[in-house]
Amino acid sequence: MAGAHNIPPNMKCALPILCWISAILVLVAADGCGSNPNVEGARLDLRAKNYQRALTNVNKAIENEPTNSEAHLLKGDILLEMLPDVIDSHDRTAHVGELAGAYAQAVMLDPEHRLYVEMQRISLYSGEFGLAMEAYRDADQLGGRERANRFTIAARHFRNASMIIPDSVSALINEANAYYSAGEGQLAADAYEAAIALEHTDRNLFVYLARTYELMATEFADPEVQPGYYRQMVRTLTVARQHYQDDAEIRKLLLNAYAMSEMMEDALPFFEEIYPLEQDNPIYLYNYGTLLMRQQDYERAIPLLSRAVELDSSYVNAHFNLGAAHVNRGVKIDERYQAVEDSLYGGGRKLAPRETDHLEARKTSLEQLKAKYFAQAIIHLEFARHLLESELSDISGVCHALYLAYAKTNQRSRAEEANICAKQGGY
Repeated sequence: MAGAHNIPPNMKCALPILCWISAILVLVAADGCGSNPNVEGARLDLRAKNYQRALTNVNKAIENEPTNSEAHLLKGDILLEMLPDVIDSHDRTAHVGELAGAYAQAVMLDPEHRLYVEMQRISLYSGEFGLAMEAYRDADQLGGRERANRFTIAARHFRNASMIIPDSVSALINEANAYYSAGEGQLAADAYEAAIALEHTDRNLFVYLARTYELMATEFADPEVQPGYYRQMVRTLTVARQHYQDDAEIRKLLLNAYAMSEMMEDALPFFEEIYPLEQDNPIYLYNYGTLLMRQQDYERAIPLLSRAVELDSSYVNAHFNLGAAHVNRGVKIDERYQAVEDSLYGGGRKLAPRETDHLEARKTSLEQLKAKYFAQAIIHLEFARHLLESELSDISGVCHALYLAYAKTNQRSRAEEANICAKQGGY
């Protein structure tokens, strides 16, 4: 103890100070030993704008230490600096995907990076969205293949934006719209579907997606696969109605999709349900009547098609199908008429007078009824033929139906003329 008291006053703090300095040196040394030299090299390369070497260094760092959040964050920064020089749209999308992945990994490994990454994402998103809008505006001023190409470039920039902020429904919708304008139906549909998969329920998403499938069915599809696109429309619009039950546009699109999808069993209950809402809509009445015709329910089809032509006297398809429904109804009655004739004259047995009288009366009634149906058929089919001829459209289908109607009413010369007309069109 005596020795301690003899320590010169100016030396009492010497040991503690040296110990503190020593501790600092130890800490610095420890940090230096634990740091990744490739990360430090990548930082220096980034400052020097030697991006390729920076990227090589940071990738080595990640390979050696996959959980190093700083390395992933730095990789995102390097790729962001490189982005302005990536011109090709395919390469740029891949580049943005890698960039977004690096930032996402950094945040996952260390949530403290979240605020910085969010700021970078907002800046990057704004840049891609701005380039997309610029390309979109340019495309509107162009024509032909260049127009389509420019819309495609716009769509890819919107895709990049949605990769950066995945829940951005605006980017997805604009991407889809751009692909639609470029004539890329499937890519447009995929983008709309992606937005809906994110549980966005904006009505325009459903309407645009349905119209995309409709476009693909009418313009891009082989007729054999068209019903598949209309079934996609039905699926989309059925979901849409869950959110927008009273939306008239969605209802009308669904009517058309059902009519074209060959989903008769599903379609008819829907058509029946909405009859009070659409009973004065000639297109609805035409489609409903046509569906019933496909089920050979001519008795229910004829009043609906008759109402359609009352509402729109120039509705050529409604006149055609109404005429065809009368023909088919007449043919069915003619089959019953022939069965009665067979009973009267072809049975090979002697009939009682009362039975003969009954069958003769039945035959007369059926003959009058079928004549009525065929006469109505001829009126509407001739009207449809006149409308189609004035439009220089194919009339062979109408001529074939007229041939049946004239032949069944023993108008031989007119039947022959209608048959020639039908054969000229391939019937």
